[in-house]
Amino acid sequence: MSALNRLSTALKDLDSESFENEDDRVHVESLLLEALTRVRAPWDIAWNHNWVNLATNGAIKTLIDAGIFTKWTEHGSRPQTSIELAKLTETDPALIRRLMRHLSAQHLLIETAEDTYEPTSWATTLGTDPAFPALYGSFYHDVATVVFGGMPSFLKKTGYKNPTDATNGVIQHLQGSGTSFFQYIVSDSIRNKEFADAMGSYSKRNTTAWLDVFPTDTLLQDAKLDRPLVVDVGGSKGHDLEEFRLRHPEIPDGSLVLQDLPGVLRSVQITDKSVTKDPYDFFAPQPIMGARAYLLHKVLYDWQDEQAIAILKNIADAMEKGYSKLLIYESMIDNIKLSPRTTTSDLTTLACVTAAERTVKEWNDLVAAAGLKVVKNWKLLTAIDGVIEAELI
Repeated sequence: MSALNRLSTALKDLDSESFENEDDRVHVESLLLEALTRVRAPWDIAWNHNWVNLATNGAIKTLIDAGIFTKWTEHGSRPQTSIELAKLTETDPALIRRLMRHLSAQHLLIETAEDTYEPTSWATTLGTDPAFPALYGSFYHDVATVVFGGMPSFLKKTGYKNPTDATNGVIQHLQGSGTSFFQYIVSDSIRNKEFADAMGSYSKRNTTAWLDVFPTDTLLQDAKLDRPLVVDVGGSKGHDLEEFRLRHPEIPDGSLVLQDLPGVLRSVQITDKSVTKDPYDFFAPQPIMGARAYLLHKVLYDWQDEQAIAILKNIADAMEKGYSKLLIYESMIDNIKLSPRTTTSDLTTLACVTAAERTVKEWNDLVAAAGLKVVKNWKLLTAIDGVIEAELI
């Protein structure tokens, strides 16, 4: 049997459900990516970087806006022709066919017959998860491509020095010295909403749930129920608190507090009495005193050490010794063989907020600088992210 036939046989039935756990799936993804890079010629790599990826994102966004994925799932996600999909959305079948065949060529759709397509799980998710399409909207066109497009000229201007000044980064290079990254985000309502949706999808799909890393049952033990149980600082749309609420439905009303900037919380709808909103800037003194736990999920990686320590000290000042805990859920980078997810996250922090991902030692040193001590680093064996449990010294 030829190498081509052996490979085809081995990969034929492989999909995202083929693995015992997420760690194995991500490891196989890395192996396949490594093999694909070896197989591709230099031109293939450049072609994909600079033509295919851009064309694919443009096609996806167009189909999202036309309502193709939503209508497709509403009609049972069965195989459809371009003519049928165009009829559902009142669009031009010639255009829909051109866009659909490009996604099929990228194996994002399954071509079952000539001009007949079946949705993959990715395509179905675009039609069923209201937040998922935001990854292809303002987040991609108005945030990611803006900051990464501006990164080379910014770094050239600095003489290719590693940036460490939070007030002098890519966004200031592009928008002016008086604009921070988050001010840029909230200055446009669509950009603000879709950024929050994209971050919600990132937290939901790109990381292991913090409840699967840290034993949250311990927070309920000897909890003082006359005060908040968990305060999610910089919690965006509250996806982490929602996971906690579903895991512990017995908690009383007002147990969970979602904190973020007023512009972020304005679009957040709270439907359960156990959760309350508290508009808050984490560079100000923490107003909620003596909570059982303060959660920081992907907050500190946005900031240099000086700003991160200031955020931590504000929380430390509100903690009750011997009772309150600080839970920091962040990426903890290894020294060798880093995953693309970790390196992409690191460069994203550079381009957006002139910050960086940290090693375990760097996290421990940061916590100590704020007057806290690390109780334990909770991390699954091959996971990217982990929970740093800290308390007052």
